[in-house]
Amino acid sequence: MAVALENIGQEVCEPVSGIATKVYYALHSDFDTIVDPKDICGDNPAATFEELVNIPAPGHTLATGKQMWAIDIIEETGAVTSTMIGEKKRRLFENQVEIVIAGSQDKLLGFLRWIKNQSLLFFVEEFGSGNLRQLGSKRLAAYVDGIEHAIEAALDGNNSVTITLKDKQKWPAAIYEGDVVLTPQA
Repeated sequence: MAVALENIGQEVCEPVSGIATKVYYALHSDFDTIVDPKDICGDNPAATFEELVNIPAPGHTLATGKQMWAIDIIEETGAVTSTMIGEKKRRLFENQVEIVIAGSQDKLLGFLRWIKNQSLLFFVEEFGSGNLRQLGSKRLAAYVDGIEHAIEAALDGNNSVTITLKDKQKWPAAIYEGDVVLTPQA
């Protein structure tokens, strides 16, 4: 193992939770290159724990004419979880992001129909740290695992959609240090 072992769990000044109010996405096929965190072993192994989950800048390269897109979500409704799955000595992480989008506009409903079977990369900003967490990788795209749209009877009730995004990787949802590209690439 090339990773230098070190102490873990130092005090965090302000451990604030939550995710910001935007989620970014792009089709997996819209990238010319996708960078993954370094491996534990191999030709170019990670030297630190951080390298096992970080995707360093400049990050991924989008194909010509392609860009990332933003989804506005309801404040304090999103969550990121990374759960270990699999049998002993064959473990992975299942990463999940749950987001809530307000409304029932035709554009939103059409988006739900479109996104349900797509192979994607998602980027979610942690509110407290500012870290941009990524679902999807070079070999395993992220996907929509669930969509639930509800309009409640009460006038002050729920009118929103909850979307569950997932992937399975060797790592917890990676920290993406590259740029979020919101204009088409030349």
